[in-house]
Amino acid sequence: MSQKSPLARLISLSYVLALGFLFVVLAGAIYGNWYPILVALIFSVAHLPMVVTNNYSRDDFMNESSIYVNDFGKFLSGFLLFTGFAIPLVLCHSLILTTVACILTELGGSLIYASVFAFTTYFDSGEESFEI
Repeated sequence: MSQKSPLARLISLSYVLALGFLFVVLAGAIYGNWYPILVALIFSVAHLPMVVTNNYSRDDFMNESSIYVNDFGKFLSGFLLFTGFAIPLVLCHSLILTTVACILTELGGSLIYASVFAFTTYFDSGEESFEI
């Protein structure tokens, strides 16, 4: 098996991200309701709390505050992800969004979150070399 270069992975991730935003914009533009853009913003920042709190750690093994901070980041990230999936369903149930717009929003949001998650997972190696 051949390994993909980092540039090829970056291009494929940007393609998936653009496809996700296309689905969300189409869900808003076709039916004239722009609430799905709010969902795209939620999905694009849903992984941010985990990224911020994963790097927070203390050297003191008796101090549990770093565990609480990591758990809070996971909770906040899960809350944003759940909110991103729930808002289109609630709007569809209240007849503000159509069923097709809800499906496009859910699919686009899933693609946005998956590409952001894959980008941060792949490019966050954790080992930074400051060699010249």
